[in-house]
Amino acid sequence: MTTLENASAVLKLFSQRRMTHGQAGISFSDVVEQLGLPKSTVSRLLQTMEGQGMLERDPESRLYKIGHLLLSVASHYLSTPLVESATVLMSQLNQLTFCTGYIAMLEGRESRVMRTFPGRHFLQVVTPVGVCSPAAETSVGRAMLARESDEQVCERFAAGYQATAANSPQTLDALLQKLAQVRQQGWSLACNETLPGISSLATSVTNKHRNETVGLCLSFPSQSEEQPYSPLVLEALLAVSRQLAVRLGDEYWQQVVYTHHTSSCLGVGGVTRPM
Repeated sequence: MTTLENASAVLKLFSQRRMTHGQAGISFSDVVEQLGLPKSTVSRLLQTMEGQGMLERDPESRLYKIGHLLLSVASHYLSTPLVESATVLMSQLNQLTFCTGYIAMLEGRESRVMRTFPGRHFLQVVTPVGVCSPAAETSVGRAMLARESDEQVCERFAAGYQATAANSPQTLDALLQKLAQVRQQGWSLACNETLPGISSLATSVTNKHRNETVGLCLSFPSQSEEQPYSPLVLEALLAVSRQLAVRLGDEYWQQVVYTHHTSSCLGVGGVTRPM
């Protein structure tokens, strides 16, 4: 293998172990064992990667983490003006509702997490930044797909449609029916689809001047079938979506009407803090 191939193999170890930057890292022996290379070769390889900013080594634990060069490139790639505009509002919404928040963008038939805001519920599952999920099987993916026409959605799935989650739309026609509902009400709901016991609400906002669309999502432990979500959480999400839409001139939100109102304990966007 070439040096480039070996370096790529080292970086793949972080992906295979689903490591985030806040975790401990990988050791010298991990790389030797997984790559099956001589210790001298691994030592030179890791030193080179560290010198080029691809890896950083913790001075105390001696474990390797992703370096500043790759983090800088990833940050630039994952940053768009619309994502940045939504980040402050979603951070406030995360603090208000205690739910885990996400900002996502559509890539082909998948939605990619661009920002994550960990919640404070007793049951917490956080999808890391950069992870992709089938757009048709997530509330945030469907919220973004709903901004397209049925013809455009069908083009995205021209190669075939197949659902992997039992609670997701099982056919393309079923997906189109879901999207029609999302367009009418302005928000999307997913119950126990990607993960059992986890549900989510999502909206989408578009900056037509830059041709950018982001999905805004709040996830939380699944509730009862009779009331699968808190109306106050939905109201908070809609308020933030409208606030961002006004800034961007997103006319879609002028058509969305939500009738639940409340008048006390105002928080972000003038909505009640969910209890």
